Amino acid sequence: MEHLLVAILYADVAGYSRLTGLDEEETHRKLDVGLNLLTDVIAAHDGRKLHEAGDAILAEFKSVTTAVTAALGFQRQMSEQNAAVAEEERLHFRLGVHLGEVIHDRDDIYGDSVNLAARIQELAEPGGVCVSGAVYEQIVGNTDQVFDDLGHRKLKNIAQTIHVYQARIADLQPSDEDRPGWPYITSAKKKPLATGGCLCRGVRFETWDEPILVAYCHCRFCQLATGAPLNGAVVYKKTAVRFLGDEPKMYKSSPIAERAFCGNCGTSLFTRHYAPDESEFIPIRIATMDNPADFPPTMHYGVESQMPWLDINDDLPRIRSDDDPEMQRRWTAVGLPDPADQLPRRSPPDDDC
Repeated sequence: MEHLLVAILYADVAGYSRLTGLDEEETHRKLDVGLNLLTDVIAAHDGRKLHEAGDAILAEFKSVTTAVTAALGFQRQMSEQNAAVAEEERLHFRLGVHLGEVIHDRDDIYGDSVNLAARIQELAEPGGVCVSGAVYEQIVGNTDQVFDDLGHRKLKNIAQTIHVYQARIADLQPSDEDRPGWPYITSAKKKPLATGGCLCRGVRFETWDEPILVAYCHCRFCQLATGAPLNGAVVYKKTAVRFLGDEPKMYKSSPIAERAFCGNCGTSLFTRHYAPDESEFIPIRIATMDNPADFPPTMHYGVESQMPWLDINDDLPRIRSDDDPEMQRRWTAVGLPDPADQLPRRSPPDDDC
């Protein structure tokens, strides 16, 4: 087996199942035309097509520049072909390019770098091209093509985050009105890093930043608010999160905080600490993220309230609420040093009612 450093191109069709549902035979004809065109473009740029798998193609190039040039050239030709086709019937490919070491064996290539190229492809807009940071570093300054920085992305089944860039193709760019403005300091990024929302999808949110912290919370307030033995929270800076759709309803759960929920379906969304001053951070429920599996907790908080029958065998740090100086500052400021005394209580109803 031979190990080589190569540029890897992975291409796949966006929404292929939907298109086959509209017209199976016509979609297959368009797919055949598109795959043949991509095969020709790869060969014209001294690349080597390794295999096809349904509507996907894997290829390798000796040069990063030619791999990216081939990818962009193919998408431009596909755009020309699609111009005469109704929007809902167009066949769009997503392309991803990565530079990495692969294993050559049985006239094919294997390894994590191949998986990375496939995952990077999934981030591209239909008709677009995404490249890894390793590719971008090789071509920046040597091409007139503009790339938008999509930030460091957590990719499925990939341990490390990967810096990803997307080629700015005119037909795919949003108008200025569609771009988030201040205070979203990463507004140049076309796609948010993460999205989420409630059960009925009436409340939606998106963020352009990495979380500050991901944690389990066992505190009694979270147990009552979520109806679960523990809560999971993804903590962001408030300025990095934008809410869309319905306005969340707020409930004052304690003298220092209020909790947001959807007024329609009741989904618990986030906590806002406001006394004695408003926090710059917002803890969002992990389960409301569209891809909650991408947010593994790194600590346990409020373990003084952990259920005795809930045994989580991990080596993550355990922190009591009264060991958190920031939380204690808030409770002390409102004259309530013992948070447990402030749990919401209601008197039982009269027997005559």
